[in-house]
Amino acid sequence: MLKSKKNPIYFIAEVGSNHEGNFKEAIRIVKNCIKSKADCVKIQIFNPQNLVSKKYDFERYNHFNKLQLSVDEYFKIAEICKKSDKDFSASIWDKNLIHPFKKYVKFYKVGSGDLTNYEIIYEIIKTKKPIVLSVGLSNFNEIRKVLNFIKNIDISYTRKNKISLLHCNTSYPTPLKDSRLFFINHLKRIFKVQVGYSDHTVGIKTILNSYNFGAKIIEKHYSLNPKKKSFRDHLISCTNQNINDFFSEIKFKNLKISKNTKAKSFKKTISKSEKRQNNLYSFRRSLYLSRDIKKGEKLNSFNLISLRPQEGICASKYFLFKGKKISKNLTSGTLLNKSHILK
Repeated sequence: MLKSKKNPIYFIAEVGSNHEGNFKEAIRIVKNCIKSKADCVKIQIFNPQNLVSKKYDFERYNHFNKLQLSVDEYFKIAEICKKSDKDFSASIWDKNLIHPFKKYVKFYKVGSGDLTNYEIIYEIIKTKKPIVLSVGLSNFNEIRKVLNFIKNIDISYTRKNKISLLHCNTSYPTPLKDSRLFFINHLKRIFKVQVGYSDHTVGIKTILNSYNFGAKIIEKHYSLNPKKKSFRDHLISCTNQNINDFFSEIKFKNLKISKNTKAKSFKKTISKSEKRQNNLYSFRRSLYLSRDIKKGEKLNSFNLISLRPQEGICASKYFLFKGKKISKNLTSGTLLNKSHILK
């Protein structure tokens, strides 16, 4: 369970990749963010080769390739945050980088796109660090399954309250009507864990409303210039002044937490804006081969990988297919399907 040392709500400033692949700019943004009232500075750490299939979505692969920093540069950012009074966290989209950053992160953040990426979640569980899961694009059954997956591997995650859920809409930007903040209360009632809100709307109106709905954690993208048009994440970002305004509104207007849990339906589905942007396809992952493999060979952690886009077998099936034998010779980068498995 995350708790702020000085604020009524735990605030995560998501620097993400607003540096656009420029290390000097990354340092400038992070140092400025440290001066804010946020509790935590968070970045995204990834290697495009272990994130997106170059064959099936070259445009997205190239997009992340331009945003990537080197591993050494990610470590330098983590060191700067560690020396400050802020917590540090990251969405790490590469299982090989989970453990190297263990000593730096307060918790690991799993984005909505990786809620079904059991390969990475398993590596996070082994660190025993708290996990914050965004649940955009998901239904209640998928949330229940991943919580059971975590609990079955390490019961301490539930016994010691080391799991938090963030209600989220993955649209960039999210229309206000699609924010559906009533799900904050539903998630608390159904899953009995700490619940917050990860925001992709423009401005701070929605995060103020999320506090009214009982969010205990706020995650909001952070930028030095939200009007910058070179990268879409700037538009949905906050500044130091926005964060100050947020806490001032809470303190001086005495916002009250709503007890209203009424909704048209308890069914959790993806929003219209997420459907329009085809986010299930581009954010979620499927099973691919990371190496050439011969007929009769078994799938293992060296030749099986979870990548975007979600084109075939869902990444949540990773451990079901691991150990299965292959029916024919296949090349690296192949999208796995059931016909590739020996019966």
